[in-house]
Amino acid sequence: MAEGVSSGVAYFTKVIRDVVANVSKKVPMSRDQVTAGKSPKDFPAYRVVPLEQVTCRFSGPGPGAAGVHTKTEGEPSCNVCCTSWDERHERADGVALSLYDQSKDEHQRSTGEPVADVFGIVSYRNGALLSVADGVNWGEKPRLAARCAIHGSLSYLEENLKNATTTQQIIACLLKSFDNAQTLIIKQNATLTTLVTCCVCQIADGRWVVCAVNVGDSFAYIYSVPNGTVREVTVYSHQGPRDMRLAGGTLGPFDGYSPDLANLTCSFTFVEPDEILFALSDGVYDNFDPVVLRMATGPPQPSVEGLPHLSQSERDEDGLRRMGRILQEEMPSGRVQTASDVTMALLRHVVGLTEAKRRCFEELIGSHHSDIKSRSQQLPGKLDHATVAAVQIGAFPVDPSEEQKHKCETLALELGNL
Repeated sequence: MAEGVSSGVAYFTKVIRDVVANVSKKVPMSRDQVTAGKSPKDFPAYRVVPLEQVTCRFSGPGPGAAGVHTKTEGEPSCNVCCTSWDERHERADGVALSLYDQSKDEHQRSTGEPVADVFGIVSYRNGALLSVADGVNWGEKPRLAARCAIHGSLSYLEENLKNATTTQQIIACLLKSFDNAQTLIIKQNATLTTLVTCCVCQIADGRWVVCAVNVGDSFAYIYSVPNGTVREVTVYSHQGPRDMRLAGGTLGPFDGYSPDLANLTCSFTFVEPDEILFALSDGVYDNFDPVVLRMATGPPQPSVEGLPHLSQSERDEDGLRRMGRILQEEMPSGRVQTASDVTMALLRHVVGLTEAKRRCFEELIGSHHSDIKSRSQQLPGKLDHATVAAVQIGAFPVDPSEEQKHKCETLALELGNL
């Protein structure tokens, strides 16, 4: 555990031990190429190739991870505090935006401001770190919680992953990075947030792997470019029916001080070069759910004539298939090939999908609440903050080409016009 971490970390680690003890008979779990558990000991100890040379760091929206000021007298500096976090690359890209309507309140703020999702990416020549946090509810405090989560997790990993020699040790390091995130949230007097953090690395036999830890409803996925399919890395963190109104788990002062680790899950999977690892907030993946799209019903809703009634697993599988089709069809220039393509395709789709619902709220400003609710419920989609962050598996060029830089600048401009 890193020096200078407060006793809050010891509490967090104790809670993790209690969670592991309570579910020891249920883990590890393995299916669909993913192994999941609650402890590093639930996973194979493959020897890993050390991560070499940071090639870029990117975080957002706005300053993202760099928007947390933690330096105090006597405290060592960290890479997150002193490094540029605006190095966008087509192999390591992310965007967070709002799907809410642009109605203004009395302070001239749009609905849902500020965006409380935050992402962070650190790419190496031979691997990457990828993290997404979704601050619970609206406002400055949830955004701060999400920024603290990304900052705390990635700063710990940058400092300590160099000491990890096996996949078990990487998962242990990921868990300790959540300790660091929790402590920072408490120190900054922030509120609640979800968090998913992934490490992409190569093992000694040349294969590539993803190790991940998540709490709450921010999830990670793999897109296979050759066959156009999507599978979930964090699938075991949400088994059974899911209530979209609840995060399922959070960092931050859930009961006044301690986190809610109800669905804390460690995950491991093998990946192939040029596959794309991406992490999403619920504002994106819920908009692939057939129930949210008004194409099906599911528990606890009653059946509706003419619509299929799907279980949660059927809804999840349908959403993954739909996501794969969108990634094959959405790019005007052709098939998705890069992390930037994944980011752009998914966000373009959910922005377009929710346009009618946004317009409904804007047109009904001043109307009775029941009128707005009745009309909006008939429209597909869910308004929320939406985040996609993605990295490409495989060796990473040290310096992006001018063509790559131009492509990222073009994508940034296009996203600004969505």
